Amino acid sequence: MEINNSEYGGFLVSKNITLGLPIRYSFREKSSIPHLNGWNLYSINDDEEYINDSRNFAILSAESIYGISPIMLEIFNAPYGTDLGNGVTQYRMISSFK
Repeated sequence: MEINNSEYGGFLVSKNITLGLPIRYSFREKSSIPHLNGWNLYSINDDEEYINDSRNFAILSAESIYGISPIMLEIFNAPYGTDLGNGVTQYRMISSFK
């Protein structure tokens, strides 16, 4: 699949996800930063203290997200305010989720 990253913008992703932990929670909100698309992804291990530290997040391209969780590009156009909670974790095709 050819992905044009400029069509998607950046995803704000917990660094725990980039280390291989499953996605637990994802939501979309209007971003004040034009290059971000509003999607935020948290891992199964992220707690309040973790998410309150901006150093624990990375901005990933659509191509990178596709490699982690292809379903995110299928639901990309969901409206701002979309809150997927645990639904994405259960649907995501990962071998470590039990």
